[in-house]
Amino acid sequence: MNSRILRRGVVLVDKPKGMTSFDVVEHVRKTFGIKKAGHTGTLDPNVTGLMLIALEESRKAMPVLMGLDKEYKGKMLLHVNVNKEAIQRTFRKFTGEIVQKPPVRSRVARVERKRKIHSLNILRIRGREITFEVKCEAGTYIRKLVHDIGQRIGCGAHMTELRRTKVGPFSVKESIELEKLSEKNIVRLEKILERIKLKQITVKDHAVPKVRNGSPVFSEWIIKRDRTKENEIVGIFNKNKEIIALGKSFGDKVKTDRVFN
Repeated sequence: MNSRILRRGVVLVDKPKGMTSFDVVEHVRKTFGIKKAGHTGTLDPNVTGLMLIALEESRKAMPVLMGLDKEYKGKMLLHVNVNKEAIQRTFRKFTGEIVQKPPVRSRVARVERKRKIHSLNILRIRGREITFEVKCEAGTYIRKLVHDIGQRIGCGAHMTELRRTKVGPFSVKESIELEKLSEKNIVRLEKILERIKLKQITVKDHAVPKVRNGSPVFSEWIIKRDRTKENEIVGIFNKNKEIIALGKSFGDKVKTDRVFN
């Protein structure tokens, strides 16, 4: 296999029901015979859909990949019959900024935190079963969202089915089933970063080894630079459009953060 694409590649896989996210990562790692891989967002065992698995060096891009918005399609079951108008009225109240406390079984601290629901649409109501579609900020717990909707309606509800359909600009339609996974399904990290529109800085040849040694990027080293905000994560590239490091902009400099070997 091409060692470079293995070290700096990402695969889009369609997680099947019944596997943990760790199981999926291990399957990918063993398929390609590599030492390390990592995912950009956990899915519960009973949830299916898109996972981005970063191989080897690509794991260093996690700070920009984990923060991507997510989209899901799911089903929820109300515990009693409720009229459609009440359901639709309650759903509208859960768009925009919401406050969630992570569920008991989560691995993060159970403190309230704000999350943004970009859109929440009812696709079908059939008796007590509601099929819905949601686009949300990373870190939103959909199972908890369903629970909270049920509480607000006043009858209770639980999630019966969930599928992640998008991560940022990437769709589950682009993904591959685990048993069909091969080297041709690996996407170059640079292509992934281009699609998420990561801000880029291109440096001169003589600056490349200095950046790889952790030096900040000075303005006189820069050939081309996207406009950035203070403290924004940027990609530092060489003239061949290969990523050298991630950094954070401050003033006219860029502080080197994670270096790609």
